[in-house]
Amino acid sequence: MSETTKRLNLQGFSTKGIASDLSAGLTKSIDSVTGGMANALLAGVNPMYGLYTVLAATPVGALFTSSVYMNIDSTGALSAAAGSFLLIVPSSDRPAALAVLTLLTGVFMLLAGLLKLGFLTRFISNAVLRGFITGIGVNIILGQLSGITGYDSSYHNKVAQAIDTLLHPGQWDYQILLVGVVTIAVVVVLDRTRLNKLSLLIALLAGTALVPILNLTTVPLVSSLGELPSTLPRPVMPDFSYVPLMLAPAFSLAIIALAQSAGVSQAYPNPDGEYPNASRDFSGQGAANLAASLVQGLPAGGSLGGTTYLLKLGAKSRWANLIIAVSAAVVILVFGPAIGKIPLAALSALLIIVGYQTINFRDIRLNWRTNVSNRALMITTFVATLFLPLQEAIFFGVALSFAVFAYRESESTTVVEAVTDEKGYATEKPVPDDLPSDKVTRLNIYGSLFFAGARNLEEDLPEVDNTHNAVVILSLRGYHELGSTFITVLGRYVKALQANGNTLMLVNVSQAAHEQLLRTHFLAVIGEGNVFLVSEHGETTLQANEQAQQLVQP
Repeated sequence: MSETTKRLNLQGFSTKGIASDLSAGLTKSIDSVTGGMANALLAGVNPMYGLYTVLAATPVGALFTSSVYMNIDSTGALSAAAGSFLLIVPSSDRPAALAVLTLLTGVFMLLAGLLKLGFLTRFISNAVLRGFITGIGVNIILGQLSGITGYDSSYHNKVAQAIDTLLHPGQWDYQILLVGVVTIAVVVVLDRTRLNKLSLLIALLAGTALVPILNLTTVPLVSSLGELPSTLPRPVMPDFSYVPLMLAPAFSLAIIALAQSAGVSQAYPNPDGEYPNASRDFSGQGAANLAASLVQGLPAGGSLGGTTYLLKLGAKSRWANLIIAVSAAVVILVFGPAIGKIPLAALSALLIIVGYQTINFRDIRLNWRTNVSNRALMITTFVATLFLPLQEAIFFGVALSFAVFAYRESESTTVVEAVTDEKGYATEKPVPDDLPSDKVTRLNIYGSLFFAGARNLEEDLPEVDNTHNAVVILSLRGYHELGSTFITVLGRYVKALQANGNTLMLVNVSQAAHEQLLRTHFLAVIGEGNVFLVSEHGETTLQANEQAQQLVQP
């Protein structure tokens, strides 16, 4: 094996499974091409921009992500969000605004990767994310009812539009409805057969064929949206005048994309068995969006469904995603003009399928059955997504995740009394309400010491108003960052103890924590001799206990 081949294999470009990659890539390209066009319609732009996304974002993502298998593409959630953000722009200006939106989304994702912020996705609750994604899925379905009925509701909210549409069946265009229903029916039927991998393509062809066969003259076609080029796109410089308008929407899209891609990184290890680096995956997706912006592509991110599909098709390396991009180029060059004959109702029908697939019923059941808190978080975020602008809904969800995390961290902070029985066995029990006099009491802390956690701890510490000649030994094992709130709480407790002739000792103090106590002048309050650094075999703890016993001797 040559050195070049070895390097390619290490980078995820194995040539051993090239036949499997070719088969997987070609098959997945059908899904990517049809889904890309539908997602572009969802974003309110020409379906060709969906193909441009596959052409640019998918291969660049394959080259730069840490994940060998991650499929970078437009997703229903991202496209729906992008479409809602672009509503503030006149339809004729949306391609230019879209390019800037995709560019800024890429910048935010690239920065997240370079700053190694992959860990931040851990703080977004799964219940919140599931509520948000489910809400987007329902919004996608409701938003396409006008596309398959021909009824144009005057309402702006998707729920109101759906209700209005269902209340006016007499104003539906039943030629459009026929195309939409047939397209959905073909997908549903074929998904239960061996042709399930081709169901979207066959359904799209069936819906398209109905128009000339039945002479459906009122069904609008893709060509009505504008010119469809038959050449590959040329790079276009983004119009930076849209930057102020698209900053906040792009940040929202980056959060959605990164949260979705984190699921891909955590779900599928690379061929070497190692899990991908989430931060590098962020950078790769950022680069993919930068590339897509130059051809006015849609915002793209790691697609869990697309990645799962690729692996089920037998993908072995990064070549599979590159083959998808090549296939998209062929479609543009060979079938570009023919795309204009696709009825919009057929694409709307595919989007209803996409919206349904976005709703993960298994994950919903898991969150529902976990506990009341998860259920409430999921429902709250779901409702917010249905009735708030998506930009506000995602910020609401993220803020809610952090608020719940902070609350649970503070509630998890506890203090217990450590006791040793006559046989020398150490056990823990609840702390006494009042600190006993003439005795050594050893306390252990569990949980966060920051902010509310420190204040909760203060409430749990034993009362000392009527205590005399006692020593409290407080263990700080495992804590390297104490925080100013905890040090303030500790300072108040020390002074309350000392007021009645009692003593506080700190044991198992890390070097980092000791330096914080020194910098904040806390050592002068408690006394340097009452602070014991952590030791390998617990010698300093024994020393503190012996010293404490001597202090309480009558």
